[in-house]
Amino acid sequence: MQVNASLRRYRTHLLNFLWTVHKGAVTPDARELVEEARRDHHSVFAEAQMIASPGVLAELDEMTKTLSEVYRRTMCLEEGNPDPDGSFDEIRADFVRLWEQWERMRATMRADLGLGTALGEQPAGAAGAA
Repeated sequence: MQVNASLRRYRTHLLNFLWTVHKGAVTPDARELVEEARRDHHSVFAEAQMIASPGVLAELDEMTKTLSEVYRRTMCLEEGNPDPDGSFDEIRADFVRLWEQWERMRATMRADLGLGTALGEQPAGAAGAA
């Protein structure tokens, strides 16, 4: 639960920061909120790496890599040195993909806990039920 919450918080603060960059209203406090959420995520992720199943860990690794790249692109935009495809709108579109990736990750985590199925899988016992 902690890793899910920390990822959500980090993603939310990063998106808010992107909007702050877009408005030209970046402050040290705004940057610190993102950095605090990022540090929290790194700490919680380090704990999860020790206890997560291989399937969940693979999802967490991918989500962390994607968030790291969106963070990098956002900071480059804020510093006035954006990637060629690093406009506000293009980075904002990354957050749509992040949301979809987060849903897959969450489904995998829930399935691992026995609380549901991974996306695209049928519930146990449903294969011959139709």
